[in-house]
Amino acid sequence: MRILHLEPYNYSKEKLSSLRKDCFLQEENFKIQEELQLHLKNYQYDVIFTRLGLSLDKQILSLQRELKYVVTPTTGLNHIDLNYCNDNKIKVVSLKGEIEFLTTVKSTAEHTWALLLTLIRNIPVAFQQVKNDIWERHQLMADELDGKTIGIIGYGRLGKIIARYAKAFDMSVLVNDTREIEDEVKEGEKNVSLEVLLRNSDIICLMITYEERNINFLDYSKIQMMKDQVILINTSRGEMVNEDALIQALKSKKISGVATDVLKNDSIWNGKLPIVPEIIKYAKKNDNVIITPHMGGYGKVSIKKTRDFITDKFLNQIEK
Repeated sequence: MRILHLEPYNYSKEKLSSLRKDCFLQEENFKIQEELQLHLKNYQYDVIFTRLGLSLDKQILSLQRELKYVVTPTTGLNHIDLNYCNDNKIKVVSLKGEIEFLTTVKSTAEHTWALLLTLIRNIPVAFQQVKNDIWERHQLMADELDGKTIGIIGYGRLGKIIARYAKAFDMSVLVNDTREIEDEVKEGEKNVSLEVLLRNSDIICLMITYEERNINFLDYSKIQMMKDQVILINTSRGEMVNEDALIQALKSKKISGVATDVLKNDSIWNGKLPIVPEIIKYAKKNDNVIITPHMGGYGKVSIKKTRDFITDKFLNQIEK
């Protein structure tokens, strides 16, 4: 079995050795999509271990006549053409649905909370002033989480962790999910309709999964339901928020601040922005937006756990 590995630098020597045991392992670190495409025109593989930053779309996958597995250490799968894989009997091995294991992976939840604290405490602006030799706090009056209401949209693994963090900060917690979650909601949390959550939350945390039905989930109408001066945190996927509606709400002060780790189509960006999204253009001129480059899950412990797990999951499948 021939394996192309596109992220060997984030896998332990032990796990790479386990892949080499009975397979031919080709390790590559392509920087751009065109490099991957050229390589796959010339070489055939049974398995591709992929990563965010490279897209396995129909054009790429159709070059591989013998491909049987695509392996990705992610829950989100919008960097892979799932319809093509399904039609061509290519099995996608991922972390999606691995609920028990994923409860031990907390990097994205920690990053979500870091974004929130960084935004409301004006930390980037404050540090920039200090670097410019300015020691002045009067324009840096911060908001506080104590007593605020946080609305968590998506009460899955990450949503539950964020709810715990919020209660530790003495916040009121509203949660919403498309699933029936009444039996999962803990003390100090309240399961409410989406409209109630939007109308009553001071801070809204978007934690929903990537699905086509969730594209532009937060649109003009939902944003208008929100409280004035609400804060929005997004560590789900950029496609879940209508960017035009978001910018309009920022300009009108309907939304007072945004912190996001994700932007539309960023799962296939690698190294340099192919275009400059309007939200980044806005952020360059305004201090109420914080954007990080889809790094929520990029914690040392979580990277090791997820890469070890996905390797073992793949090996267990081919041994059956």
